[in-house]
Amino acid sequence: MSRPGLAALMESMPADIAAAAGDVAAHASLLIGSPVTVAAWAENGWRALAGAGTGLAGLPPAGPPARRSDRRGLVAPPGTTVALCWDPDLHVDPGTRALLRQTCVWLSLAQAGLVAGGRVEDSDAEAEAVREVVAQLLSARDVDQALHTIAERTLRLLDSDICGVMLREDDVVRMRACVGNRVAETARLRMHRGQGVAGLVFLTGEPAKIDSYLDDETISNDFMSLAEKEETRSALAVPMRLQGEFVGVLEVWRRRRSTFTDRDVRRMVTLADFATVAIDNARLHDEQAAARADAERARDALQHQVSVLDRSSRLQHDLLTTVVEGGGLPSIVRSVAAELDCEIGVYGPDGTLLASHSGRRLVSSLPATVGRPDRRRRAAAGRSWVRPVYADGDHVGQVVLLPGGGPDEMMEATAGQIAMACSLALLRERAASRARAEAIEQVLWDLLQGPVEHRLAARTRAQQLGLALTGALRVVHGRIENVEDLAAEHGWDTSGTERLRRQVLRTVRTLDDGRGLGLASLRGDLLVAIASDLGRGEAKDLVNAFSAAVRTEWPDLRLTWGISREHHDVVDLPGAWNEARTALSAARRLGGENAFLYEELGIVRLLLGSGDDPDLQTFIDDVTGPLVAYDRDNDGALIRTLRTFFDADCSQRVAAERLFVHHKTLRYRLERIRQLTGLDLSRHEDRMRADFALRLLQVNQTAGDDGAEPG
Repeated sequence: MSRPGLAALMESMPADIAAAAGDVAAHASLLIGSPVTVAAWAENGWRALAGAGTGLAGLPPAGPPARRSDRRGLVAPPGTTVALCWDPDLHVDPGTRALLRQTCVWLSLAQAGLVAGGRVEDSDAEAEAVREVVAQLLSARDVDQALHTIAERTLRLLDSDICGVMLREDDVVRMRACVGNRVAETARLRMHRGQGVAGLVFLTGEPAKIDSYLDDETISNDFMSLAEKEETRSALAVPMRLQGEFVGVLEVWRRRRSTFTDRDVRRMVTLADFATVAIDNARLHDEQAAARADAERARDALQHQVSVLDRSSRLQHDLLTTVVEGGGLPSIVRSVAAELDCEIGVYGPDGTLLASHSGRRLVSSLPATVGRPDRRRRAAAGRSWVRPVYADGDHVGQVVLLPGGGPDEMMEATAGQIAMACSLALLRERAASRARAEAIEQVLWDLLQGPVEHRLAARTRAQQLGLALTGALRVVHGRIENVEDLAAEHGWDTSGTERLRRQVLRTVRTLDDGRGLGLASLRGDLLVAIASDLGRGEAKDLVNAFSAAVRTEWPDLRLTWGISREHHDVVDLPGAWNEARTALSAARRLGGENAFLYEELGIVRLLLGSGDDPDLQTFIDDVTGPLVAYDRDNDGALIRTLRTFFDADCSQRVAAERLFVHHKTLRYRLERIRQLTGLDLSRHEDRMRADFALRLLQVNQTAGDDGAEPG
């Protein structure tokens, strides 16, 4: 409601500037949802005309801005003496700001008109004429309308026969609006500096008047012939300035000998001032209208794009549903032809037609065969969309679309989706077993490396794949030790070594006696699998059977195995994998071709475990964690005291001397250590445990697995 209110205000000429300012403040406050202050510049500074005074502190202190002042919480167009202020933390959209700038210009013009009317000394009629001029200028809503209004009203007020508004264009001024002329050439005038009366104003920047045009020697002779055609005798021209910059010339001519008085000059200067502000107001209006038109075009384009994307999304959903439900190429082309009303053909790698549909057409325009495309393109003969189809990394054909009732944007957006759907359908037909193997591998790594929610979801997917994860679970970790040596010995290329690795993985998955592990993966020379319900002896027998089966084809191949403890929940499998890596490291370090179980390693597992090993980290944290926390929070020295105590061969006296503390202080610290950790340092077992944990904390490293690990 407030936006139309402001627009209606700017169509009027107020009689009271204070009342007009109050109306503006009220409408603007409703428009932006926050109090708005209307401020006006006076000789001693800015003062509030209406509103509560919000935002006045942000106004320029020196006076009306010479450059556009339009920032958060403020609009004050250049050359105006009125500003609108509000809370600077409030965001106002650009369209609303443009409307508020126009309101400032309107108030400035209204204020100027009222003041100018008050200066007229002798004639109420002249005051009314000024008011009428200002009112007409206020109603101008585009530049051409404003210029025509300026010329027409100036002609009447100055009692002249011709009036023209010339605007600056680089080094010339060009006539933009002209009324009263008889010769068309007048409306097309272009003047350089010094040419004619307007050129003289352009040169000097000051008003110029000519009482006898044909006899005057102060102006150039460039337009004498035109003056004779128009029968002009006298002229008056004044500069138009905006933000202190010369923007054009306002000029009047009379077809009679006459003398323009100083009062006429003052009128013209006043009108020129009104004109420049009105031009700026019209430009602001044009900018707002252009911005609104751009926004509408952008909105229409966006709506069209959203419509295309929505339709494309629905088609993609239908195609994916078709593929998931087992539909082949005939189902896909039928769905596409029905949705897009187009012709579609799917061709094989040799260019033969595999499936097609002509939509509503009785006769198909699709070619019987096509060549293989070497890039995304449209066919040369007529419009068409051609996309390659890939399955499992191989080029298996292409899709050809011929246009129908749908827009080109829709065809362009969906061509790739259709090719993808065909790829999925062909991939489903030719690579079901490969997809199952990849799914199994993904499940495995989600179980071993994923966060808890991924592990729980992977257990469900494993059940859907027919792989039970029940009972006690172990992670089996193997390494092919000498594949590169065998490749060098036998002269294998990369394909030969990959064949050997695939054979090892196939053996683990499908051992002949039926004990294969379905959840298995090989990355480089490292193999990982998950087994269920295997005792210690059974686990070793199984991995030995794997090694024996592989050696039937490659007798010199060496395999090393590490096996985790039993775990009864998939949530614990990352820890089980870490245990298997530690056991594999022990097997490689301690005994050639062996299979080691983690639970049989004893304290060795702490020495060989990785820095992320849960047992190792828990062991360190249980002993030193409370002491480290106490020292950090209390600026204590319990860790240093314990280390010094052990370095002094557990002598309290020697330790106290080395720490430079009283022996009672040392006894207090040792008692505090006992309270925090539960360790009795008079017992050998607790001393050894504490000493070992301190050394591990100090070194902060363990012997890890030598080889690269999957991940």
